[in-house]
Amino acid sequence: MRTLLQFSLALSLSGSLFAQFPGLTLPPSGNNQKASVTQFIGPVKVTIDYSSPAVHGPDGKERRGQIWGKLVPYGMTDLGFRAGKPSPWRGGANENTVFTVSDPVTIEGQALAAGRYGVHLIAGADEWTVIFSKNSSAWGSFFYDDSQDALRIKVKPAKREYREWLTYDMSSPPAVPQKPRLSCNGKNSLCLSISR
Repeated sequence: MRTLLQFSLALSLSGSLFAQFPGLTLPPSGNNQKASVTQFIGPVKVTIDYSSPAVHGPDGKERRGQIWGKLVPYGMTDLGFRAGKPSPWRGGANENTVFTVSDPVTIEGQALAAGRYGVHLIAGADEWTVIFSKNSSAWGSFFYDDSQDALRIKVKPAKREYREWLTYDMSSPPAVPQKPRLSCNGKNSLCLSISR
């Protein structure tokens, strides 16, 4: 009985405490799953943290064939911030997609220092640009600033099996260099070779 009373008292006090600090609530996720994937390349730790939007909208609406070039426009687009300056896509939903690497690496043959980077993408029908921004704490691409780019890489999209959720994964098939692979909804994927 005493334990139950202590638990009830603690629970009621914590409710009062949280009511006094409304800033402790979390923003709505829009039903986007938070996800993270980590892979080691020898001693180098590579992590991608992101929110994963679905092909089907929050209302259940089917959006296959409506993502690339439509919902996510090709090229840069005006997101309604930065006085009409166009921005890339944030590479996920909600907060920044963040790429973290513990040591210097090369991506598609280009050097990237150890650190945390915001990932932004410029989608195109035949070619995409992957941007690693020094600003990893922005909320999406709303305030993207190209002067913060640490690295830009151009890659060709490839078809892939359907996935309901945006997925970043890293795989390393036998006899093939480590290749973190960005799997995008709508049967598109981008492959980036990373080496240390």
